[in-house]
This record gives sequence, structure tokens and C-alpha cells, in this order.
Amino acid sequence: MKIRHIFTILAAVVLFTNCAKEEIGTYNTLTSDRYISFASTKNTVAFSRYPGQTTVEYPVIVNASGYSESDMEYKVSVVADSTTAATADYSIPTSFTLPAKCVADTFYVSLNYTDKLDTEEMRLTLKVESNEFFKEGDVSYRMIDILFHNFLVQPTWWTSTVATRYMGTFSELKYKYFLQVTKADLTDADNSTIRHYALVFKTWLAEQAAAGNTITEANGTPMTVPAGGK
Repeated sequence: MKIRHIFTILAAVVLFTNCAKEEIGTYNTLTSDRYISFASTKNTVAFSRYPGQTTVEYPVIVNASGYSESDMEYKVSVVADSTTAATADYSIPTSFTLPAKCVADTFYVSLNYTDKLDTEEMRLTLKVESNEFFKEGDVSYRMIDILFHNFLVQPTWWTSTVATRYMGTFSELKYKYFLQVTKADLTDADNSTIRHYALVFKTWLAEQAAAGNTITEANGTPMTVPAGGK
């Protein structure tokens, strides 16, 4: 299953802002140089944050030096020398177009899960290239590294407040079991939703203990979560 999650919303906000004509410089399509570059230089995607998903469609934003009255194609290529991902691990669009009157565009890179991501981080390096419409922009933003893996990193929703009230101290092992039991993506979830899934997990831990299969942390202590109530 493919997902875009909040990525699509954020990208839409950027494009809405950057497709407004007011106070944005234009260029004469006959005499002015046009430049294009990436909006960032590195992004990391952890598949562990999207339980059950085998493909993540990740947004990549490019910025132009001004807008045109017509659609204009730009060029993006894969930098083979620094890309460690195999061609089967990803796919990028076959063409790229900056919409008329816009100074930014978003395209999506499909990142595919494989077992090797459990222990190895893959890198996909992209580069903007000159074509008949655009020259390469700021040298610092001509390339972008997209790193992806399935390491169990602490998700952004597992804040200090969540740790204190609901989930306890983060550990990779606890997060692994939590995802296996709940299959929940809590990105942007409110505290009520987080509390609900913490209680689901707490109930499962209790059931395992009652069945003689106490789940422990890596150091051998019983795994617990502080969430209370029904």
C-alpha cells in the first residue's frame, strides 16, 4: 500500500503559497536566466514509522528563481556514484514540470521496503540538471540525499509528556512490540488517541505475563507502560 500521509498536506501548503503571483518576481522567457534547485539537501525516511506499509511516497520540493506564464519542464536525475539503493528500491517520475505562475513544485519519490532496510540505511541522491528552460541553481542545493531505513527510531509523537503519562521510556524493543501489537501510526495523533493505544499495548503486556510469557526489555526487566484507566 502506498501512503503520502501529512506529506501531501505540507506540500500543498507550500505550493499554494508559491503559486500566488503577488510579490513574486517574474522573468522574461527570452532574455532572463532561470534557475532551479532543491528546497533541502537531506531527508530521512524511517519505514518503522509507517507500520504495515511497503511503499512510502516521499515529497521532494524544488524552487525556481521566478515564475512563468506557462508550464516549464525541469530535469532531475539520479546520481549513481553516491546512490547505494538498488533501482528496485525506488522510483522517480519520468518527467518534471513547474506549473505556470509557480515558483515551486513537488514531485514524489516512491521508496520501497525490503528486508535489508532492517539493518542497512539506503541512500538515493538526486541532482537538478540544466535543460533548455532552467540552469542549475544554488550550488549548495543542486543535490539532495534521501536516506531510508527501517530502524526503530523514536517517533516524534513519543514526547517527554507521552513518556511520562502513557508509554514510559522509549526503547527500540518496546517500540517494536508496540507496532506489532497496535499497527498504529500515531503521527499527529492527539493525547486521547495515544492513550488509547498505550492502554491496548498495556493490556497485551498483562495478557502475556498472565500466560507465563512476560515481555522484557533488553536488560531483562519487565516491559511496562504507565498509562492508566480504561
